[in-house]
Amino acid sequence: MSGRPDTPRAVLLRGVNVGGTNRLPMAGFRSLLEGLGLTRVESFIQSGNALFCGGGPDASLGPAISAAIGAAYGYAPRVFLCGLARLEAALDHPFGAAADPARIHAVFLAEVAPGLDEARLQAARVDEAWVLRPGLFLLHSPGGTGRSKLAAVLPRALPVAQTARNLHTVAALVEMLRSRSREDGAG
Repeated sequence: MSGRPDTPRAVLLRGVNVGGTNRLPMAGFRSLLEGLGLTRVESFIQSGNALFCGGGPDASLGPAISAAIGAAYGYAPRVFLCGLARLEAALDHPFGAAADPARIHAVFLAEVAPGLDEARLQAARVDEAWVLRPGLFLLHSPGGTGRSKLAAVLPRALPVAQTARNLHTVAALVEMLRSRSREDGAG
C-alpha cells in the first residue's frame, strides 16, 4: 500500500513479547516509530501492534521498521502493515455467528501463498476449520490454538512468513482505525 501519507495503518510484528523472548517495550516501540517520522502513533496490547499515520510505501516502510527494531533491540521481527480494508476482510469469516472470536485467528501472510499442503492440515485437524484467501489464512480452533496440532503444522503447510491475531484483537484494531478515519473526516 502506498496510499495517502495521512491514511492510518496498523503495524503487526511477528513474535515479540511471546514467552519472554524478543522483548519490546511498547513505549520504546512507539518512540521508534515516531523516530521514523510516523505520526499519531498508538500501540495496542503488548504483542507488537500499533497504529500510525504517515510513512512511505509498505515495501520500504516494513523493512525500515524491522531494521530500526534490530538496531535498538538486537532482533529484527517480520513486519506486517495493514490498512483498514485488510483488517476488515479478516473479520469476514465463514465460521458462523456463534463462533467465539477468541478462537478464530487471522493469520496474515507476507505474500500470496504459493501453495497449501492441505493433506498435512487434514492429518493434524481435530475439530478445526480454515479458509485460505489471498494474503490471509483464517483458522477456527474451538479447543484453542494452544492445543491445536493444526496450528502447530501451519508454518510448514503454508510456507510463507505469517503472523496471527485473534479476531478480538483484529476487531479492536479495526475500530481504532475506523475512529481515526472518522476523526479525519474520511469516513
